[in-house]
Formats: sequence, structure tokens, C-alpha cells
Amino acid sequence: MKLTIVLFLFFLMCVPQAEIYKASAQDRLSNQFDAVFQKSNNFQEYKVVKRDELEMLKRSSLDSVASLKIKIEESQKELQNQNQLTNQIKDSLKVKSEELQKLLLAQDSISFLGKPISKSNYSLLMWSIVLILVVLLTVYVFRFSNAKRVSNDAVEHYTKLESEFESYKQKALEKEQKLGRQLQDEINKHKDTSK
Repeated sequence: MKLTIVLFLFFLMCVPQAEIYKASAQDRLSNQFDAVFQKSNNFQEYKVVKRDELEMLKRSSLDSVASLKIKIEESQKELQNQNQLTNQIKDSLKVKSEELQKLLLAQDSISFLGKPISKSNYSLLMWSIVLILVVLLTVYVFRFSNAKRVSNDAVEHYTKLESEFESYKQKALEKEQKLGRQLQDEINKHKDTSK
């Protein structure tokens, strides 16, 4: 940007100097023509000019034209140089602009699994993952507490059944012992009666 301003100011400075040179060349030629006309003699309706003065005017005009051509060529070369410099600046600006876009994209994105994603999409993805994990944890905790409750109920039921079974075994043993005694009593009775 600074270089463009400098070139623009340089161009503005060159143009007035070329105008001044052109004006001074015109003034010199005009003065020379005026001088030739004043020194020339009149012959009927014609002007008679000395050959030396005409040749000097011709040389001066040709010199002025040649110097103006040189100045024009120099100006054209300078303009071409400025155009090349302007094009280089434009190319450099384009490259810098592309680099800036890349930097802005890199600044606004995060690499996730090797691919760049915008920060908003990354945030959305992360919160979605957190939400899914919270839902899965809630489901797991619910299922675990449900399974623990079922397990505790089963243990309690088993304990109850075991105590009932122990009680039944005790009663069955007592009943068996009672029946065994009754049988023995009957056997003893029978033996006594058979004797």
C-alpha cells in the first residue's frame, strides 16, 4: 500500500516536469519562429528567410522533437516499469490476501481427526458427544440400579427361601424323628405283644 502511494506521488511529480519541459520547448521554438519572422524580409506577399536561420530553426525543431521523443520513450519506459511494479504489487497483494484467508480459516477452525472444522461445528460436535455420554451414563446408572435392586430382591428372596427351607428341614427332621420314634414304639409294642 505504501509503495503504491510512493509510485503515485512519483508519477505526479514526473508529469508536471514533462509539462514544464514541453512548455519550455514550445516557448523556445515559438521564440525562434518569432525571431526568424522578425528578421525575415518581405517580398510582395512572401517572407524571405535567410537560409542559415531556417537551417538553425530546422535543427532546433528537430532537436526539440528528438529530445521530446527521448523524453516520451523514457516516460513510456518509466510507465512500463511502474506498470510492472504495480502488477508485482498486485500479485504480492493477492498472495498476501490468500495467506490472510488461510490464516483466518486456520484461526477459525480446529483440526479434528485430521480435518479442519470450524470452531462452532467443533463445539457442537463436542457438546453432542458429551450429551450422548451423559445419556449413556444415565441409562447405565438406571440399568445398574435396576439390576442391583433386582439382585437385592433376589438375595432377599433367596435368604427367605433358605430360612424357610432350613425351617422346613428342621420340621421335616423333627417329623422324621417323631415318626421314627413312633415306628420304634410300634415295633416295640409289636415285639412285646408277640412275646
